[in-house]
Amino acid sequence: MLKAYKYRIYPNKEQQVLMEKHFGCVRFVYNWALALQNSYYIANGQSLSRSEIQSQLVAKKKDKDFAWLNEVNSQSLLNALLNVHTAFIHFFKGRTGHPRFKAKHYSARSYQNPQHSKVDFDKGVIDLPKLKGVKAKLSRPFEGKIKTVTVSKSATGKYYVSVLVESAQNAPIASTIEPDKTLGIDVGLIHLLNLSDGSKIDNPRFLKQARQRLKKAQRIFSRKQKDSLNRQQQRLVLARLHEKVKNQRLDLNHKLTHQLVCENQATSFAVEDLAVKNLVKNRKLARSISDAAWGQLITLLTYKSKWYGKNILTVDRFFASSKTCSHCHHHVKTLPLSVRSWRCEQCGTELDRDINASQNIRQQALADALGQSVV
Repeated sequence: MLKAYKYRIYPNKEQQVLMEKHFGCVRFVYNWALALQNSYYIANGQSLSRSEIQSQLVAKKKDKDFAWLNEVNSQSLLNALLNVHTAFIHFFKGRTGHPRFKAKHYSARSYQNPQHSKVDFDKGVIDLPKLKGVKAKLSRPFEGKIKTVTVSKSATGKYYVSVLVESAQNAPIASTIEPDKTLGIDVGLIHLLNLSDGSKIDNPRFLKQARQRLKKAQRIFSRKQKDSLNRQQQRLVLARLHEKVKNQRLDLNHKLTHQLVCENQATSFAVEDLAVKNLVKNRKLARSISDAAWGQLITLLTYKSKWYGKNILTVDRFFASSKTCSHCHHHVKTLPLSVRSWRCEQCGTELDRDINASQNIRQQALADALGQSVV
């Protein structure tokens, strides 16, 4: 069973310099390998294998002009080649767009250490290749084999490590799907979660709350002279505001998913298979949808359910959950977003739009999972 643990680290000045070298070298190798793949594909109509690119990297490191590549962990550079190879695999299979080059001045950066990393909880330090005794806030202990350690730096200048651990514990077997213990979940903008049991959880709209402060900070930032110290200081002010909104949203989603999975009698959760990337193309709702972070919420709920042996049932994204009566299954042709409650023409039931949607999601997900018909 694989789990990741994220800790904040506090490197000294020498360690920070070496980390910045790792960031720069990994970015350089990634861009070099990507350019090499592009040119080779244009010339020959096929891509280079990992071993061929790796051989060219070994030869490049022996060149005097690129001797600085030897100052960093060689495994981190090889991992950058792996990332390029994986990106092209996803591209050729149609999963993502064409791989793009990494910008030099992008504030958030990272690199990976696939081997030779150690965490000492007694001393509160982490040993990395080329970097020994990095102070860390080890808030959560773990047991198992360390697979990969990813070092990252946020836009606000904070350093973190994400430790991927393989434990001997096996994932629990998923529980039996029971209709009485299945909870339907409909995500929304007015209420973040609408549950089939009739309860609703409000959407705090963290980005909307911070919008005025972000506007003011952005205006001040845009007036600063380019490449000046004042501009760099204001960039940090703006980055901290964005980071706060991000942390507030993540903290809420962790608490809500923990409450659903660990403090609820439900053993199965029914959700919609939403295409958030398509939904944010709506210019009027894009900011609100992004602020709600539906994708992050469903991702957290999915892997936490797997940890505790619970089920995630999905329904098709084109299923008309709001337009269908959950009592008699009568379907209406149109139902504008402004209509928050409606009366069924066939059975006369007064329906709350969101609760009705969550109940329909539950019924349809159970029917699909158990091979039954909704009607």
